[in-house]
Amino acid sequence: MRFAPVETALALVLGVAFSMSAGSALAQESSIDAARDQAKAAPANGEAALAHGRALRRAGREADALVELRRGVGTSAGKAELVGRLEWELARAHVARREFEPAMSACKAMAKVAAAASHVCAAEGHLLWRRGTEAELEVAQALKGSPPPEVQYFAKVALGRAQELASKDDAAEASYREAVKIADTRPDAHVLLGLLLDRIGKDGMPSLRKAAEVDANDPVAQLELGRALPAGSRESIAALEASVAQRPTSTEALRALGEGYVSANRLTDARRIVATVLKLAPHDVSTHVVAGRLALAEGQADEAIKEGETAAKLMPNVQPARLLVADAYAKKGEIDLAVEAYQAAFGLDHSDPTPLVNASAACLAAGRVTSAKAFSVRATKDFGSNGAAWTALGDALAADRDLPGAKLAYETAKKARGVDAAAIDKKLSRLK
Repeated sequence: MRFAPVETALALVLGVAFSMSAGSALAQESSIDAARDQAKAAPANGEAALAHGRALRRAGREADALVELRRGVGTSAGKAELVGRLEWELARAHVARREFEPAMSACKAMAKVAAAASHVCAAEGHLLWRRGTEAELEVAQALKGSPPPEVQYFAKVALGRAQELASKDDAAEASYREAVKIADTRPDAHVLLGLLLDRIGKDGMPSLRKAAEVDANDPVAQLELGRALPAGSRESIAALEASVAQRPTSTEALRALGEGYVSANRLTDARRIVATVLKLAPHDVSTHVVAGRLALAEGQADEAIKEGETAAKLMPNVQPARLLVADAYAKKGEIDLAVEAYQAAFGLDHSDPTPLVNASAACLAAGRVTSAKAFSVRATKDFGSNGAAWTALGDALAADRDLPGAKLAYETAKKARGVDAAAIDKKLSRLK
């Protein structure tokens, strides 16, 4: 299950701040402790304040970042170019806090010393409210003339985001690839490209791996890599743990890690993470869904239903909550209620085959082979490249003794990305 990555999308728009001076090495310091020590050792050094503020923002401590960055602005009088970079970082911290007006004010403050960069900054601000048209206009202004490569990079990243909002996927892909050519060692364009490719049915894994490779301390790169890898796998959990280590209060990363632990049957670790998330976001829909997933893994189907219904009350018509309830009813053997909930879950999100796949498995477990076939056939028709859908169809056909059909379905499943080929081979070996 995948939650809407609102926080992640914002972080991707922001990326990592550009540098235009010899102090860029210091400005790229990602360790909060090291950056803090540098700032304390040189309290009048605006570069040190910028590095510390950026590290705080990357860690999700935006309020602390604003304090440090404002201090840096105050100590950098007469250094217009440095003040411009500090203002851009201030704008990014405001965007992360969903504060549009202060963000735009910071963008305007840098216009006199970095006109092109101020337009990119404004584009990032407009993307906060998904104003793609306004963002594209700002990018067009930013790219007039010959702006510095760093500005070109972030302009292309912002342009790609705006183009995605307008469903111009081919153009967005081109923009991200142009950004990668400009700065191959920055993670954010790689991440955005990987996510886009995955969404449109292409292989985005190489881009996500590259993002984590070029910056192992980037919490967004690690989060998205962990999500893309097989749930519960050692590599996925390692990436999610790295993301949480860099941004300990990110509810999105914590939820993903909690789900990973559940998938790996590391329930003690999952309980610890879920408890942490519930403290941070007790009224968050996705948090209750994760808590319900843990309850279901522990065999507490009624508690899982309770969490799903709580989530649905907080936000009606949310698919993950209805899917949780469906899985819980299936666990209890209440197949009619489960099927009804699965159908409702699919009705809420026609882009996700999971309700159809799980409904097929639940019907099969209940001995309703005809219904299992119907759900899995629908899944393969609507999601022809989905390995789980073809595997479900193979299971249903095998149960119906249609061995040639089951073999064909399993072989088709093996061609899909992200499937456990060894597990499918075992299913094939049992076809007799």
